[in-house]
Amino acid sequence: MSKLVHPELCYQVRGVLLNVYNNLGPLLKEEYYRDAIILGLNKRGIACEPEKSFEVYYEGERVGLYYVDVWIEGGKMLLELKVAPAIEPIHKAQAISYLKVTDADLAIVANYGGPSFEDERLPNFLRDKRPEFVWKSRSVAQGLLYPDLVNDIQRACHRVHFVLGPGFLHQVYWRATMIELRRSGLDYDYIKQLPVEYEGHLLGYQDVRLIRVEGKVLLATFALRRTDDARAEQLKAHLRRMGLELGLLANFYDTRLAITPVRFK
Repeated sequence: MSKLVHPELCYQVRGVLLNVYNNLGPLLKEEYYRDAIILGLNKRGIACEPEKSFEVYYEGERVGLYYVDVWIEGGKMLLELKVAPAIEPIHKAQAISYLKVTDADLAIVANYGGPSFEDERLPNFLRDKRPEFVWKSRSVAQGLLYPDLVNDIQRACHRVHFVLGPGFLHQVYWRATMIELRRSGLDYDYIKQLPVEYEGHLLGYQDVRLIRVEGKVLLATFALRRTDDARAEQLKAHLRRMGLELGLLANFYDTRLAITPVRFK
């Protein structure tokens, strides 16, 4: 059995977490639980900081920021707060991603959305493990354009997801993806805006944040819990405006990266 990490501190912190649940009940805004936890920790003399920011790096380049819900005792522990029916695998995966960024000793996922308080402790085992990314070519749908290029793009996206994990904002993933495309020797250009026209009239410019790879494939990277057909239709509209035939939707939200091809024509 592995040794418990900071057992006395865990005992005290968990007492605060449980006391907050017993007093406030479930299904309030996350910020109320966070503020109550800070009050409880301060009362017990436990050093803590809400919303502490950390820079996120990919291959040595800064790609964004992450904010810890509650940072405890200078990195002995971080709290990841949820208001959900139950703690899900994605919540634990996100906490592990945050351990990578912060190098905290321990993460506790605390859920205030169920009929009883629920928490899970996740020690930082990543310090002693340096897993290598191993890529096996994925099958590409029969008849899909540019199969070799699509496979290279898939590899780049999967490596980004492998290195960073889930749980970050959209911009972290598209910045990291561009770095990985560059590392892979793929030419790309980053498109911030597209013109919106109707019957020859310019209506304005739409922010898009798309990556055009090798002038052939339009890549949209994002991190959304749920996607719908409208996002695919939106990418088709972008393809039409740019005179391209193939796009890829890459969703980094979950424990598994989801890549969906979108054809125009």
